[in-house]
Amino acid sequence: MGNTGSRGFTLLELLVVLLLLGLVTGLVAPQAVRWLDSAQQRGWRADLKARIETLPVRAFLSGEPLSIDARQLQLGLLGEAGGAELRMAEPLRYSAMGMAMGGRLELVQGTSREVWQVLPVTGAVVADTVTAAPP
Repeated sequence: MGNTGSRGFTLLELLVVLLLLGLVTGLVAPQAVRWLDSAQQRGWRADLKARIETLPVRAFLSGEPLSIDARQLQLGLLGEAGGAELRMAEPLRYSAMGMAMGGRLELVQGTSREVWQVLPVTGAVVADTVTAAPP
């Protein structure tokens, strides 16, 4: 019985393929991790914005005035914020008719700082400024 013509891969060929796979993984993995972290941050920020914008409806449906401070909003995120800190000079207030009194919310995470304005009457949230803190 002679050689049937089928031949496997040599050890050198397998090592070259493994080396190339390792290089590609080493280049792509850090970018993928950064992209996932960024997507997570965008997600919890969008969630926070949506929660704030539904507060006038909550006040209207309950028929009672509503006041929410930074601690209550932070608790609502349940750790999703990844170490971000919420700051407010005054609580967000809403009348029993669902009208927002307006306010300002500051999100601080690491060296970045983002300020949101809660518009009077509608309660819409608008990004005011985004800055990076000095090192």
